[in-house]
Order: sequence, then C-alpha cells, then structure tokens
Amino acid sequence: MEAVAKLIVDWQSARAELAELERAEHPDITDRHGRVWVWKSKNLYRHCGNAAPAYMINDFGLPTQRALDNPNYELCDVCINGRTRNIPDCKPEWNCSHSMHQ
Repeated sequence: MEAVAKLIVDWQSARAELAELERAEHPDITDRHGRVWVWKSKNLYRHCGNAAPAYMINDFGLPTQRALDNPNYELCDVCINGRTRNIPDCKPEWNCSHSMHQ
C-alpha cells in the first residue's frame, strides 16, 4: 500500500511540475478593455466565464446587459464597467454557490 501511495505522490509532483512549465509557456493576455485572460489549456484562455483562443480575445466586447443580469456569471469590475446588474437577491432556499456584488 505504501508503494502505491508513493507512486501517487510522485505522479502528483511530476504533474505539478509539468503544469508549471506549461503555464510559463503561456503568459496571461490583457485585452483592449484591460481584462486579463488566463491560459486554460492548448490555445484556450479564460476570463469571467468566457473562454476563447488567443487570436479571438480582442474580438470580445464587454458583456451585454443580459449577461450582466444573469446571476450565474461572476463578473469582474472591468466587465461590469460601472453598469448596474439587475439581479434579485438570492434566497437561502436556492442554495446558490455564488455571491452577488451589486
């Protein structure tokens, strides 16, 4: 059992080192709005729930009002851009995993 546990720990350590190397090869990208897109995998970057290949990032505008009003999106201040989110307060019985910042 100890041999299996050691193999798992060794594999996790090797995977963490590989992830660090991969991450170093893919620097964050800042778009024209000042949003920072973080590398996810292959050529895919993520920001505020959106994902796009590097070449498409500058094609993304700010989220629409409909996206702002969707409580499932956790948006940063750059994406909100001073606009108002028209979202009802979460009710305890909904068991929401997000927190709303109005």
